[in-house]
Amino acid sequence: MSSTKRPSFTPFLLVNPVLRNVPTFAIERLCRHAMTTMHRRHKSIFERVTEHETFSLLISPTDLDMDLFLVLDPHKPELRPAQKGEENAVAARIIGPLPALLGLLEGKSDGDALFFSRALRIEGRTDLVVALRNALDGEDIDLRSAVSESFGVLGPAARIALRVAERVYQQMQSDMNRVADTLISPIEKRLNGLDRRLADQGENIAELEKSARRRTPRSNRPVSSIDDFALPDHP
Repeated sequence: MSSTKRPSFTPFLLVNPVLRNVPTFAIERLCRHAMTTMHRRHKSIFERVTEHETFSLLISPTDLDMDLFLVLDPHKPELRPAQKGEENAVAARIIGPLPALLGLLEGKSDGDALFFSRALRIEGRTDLVVALRNALDGEDIDLRSAVSESFGVLGPAARIALRVAERVYQQMQSDMNRVADTLISPIEKRLNGLDRRLADQGENIAELEKSARRRTPRSNRPVSSIDDFALPDHP
């Protein structure tokens, strides 16, 4: 049996207990460094997406206990942990598992497929998110290269560490998918069985209604609305 895809059940869920205890200033510094690197390497993205309007987005990974506040500005972009109430100050919100969000950023995932399958959801101005996606599609973004480059002379060691981390991540994701299948598949089978039974009951009811209409004498059937326009009987 093939494994059912459950995009929010990812190894990033295991990061949350650690993430909750990381000082806010450390996360802010990491986000600032990531945005500075992104802006330096791919400034054209910010220029294309903000050609008509500068705006902000809320990025909400479903597998992390943290929202990110993103300001798309060609001169001074910003990325930081979101604060309470800022969901009302953004043009749009993108919701989805972190792997899908990263795949969209690198252009390795089909954005239309992610949104149509609801692996990613948009709240707010869809046109701005589409503009961002189109700008990302036209750029060759390599997150691994950007991360390793940020380590300077330790870049080669960082690349090796990233490759090891990717292999560990893939194995963990495979294991978590197996656990999800074991726990959820019986429930899915029961729900599918209920759906089939409901569909069968609906067909049976429809057949009974047809049979009842055929057996009901014409004189006992409800008067059709067309009778309202019939000519009155002559005395």
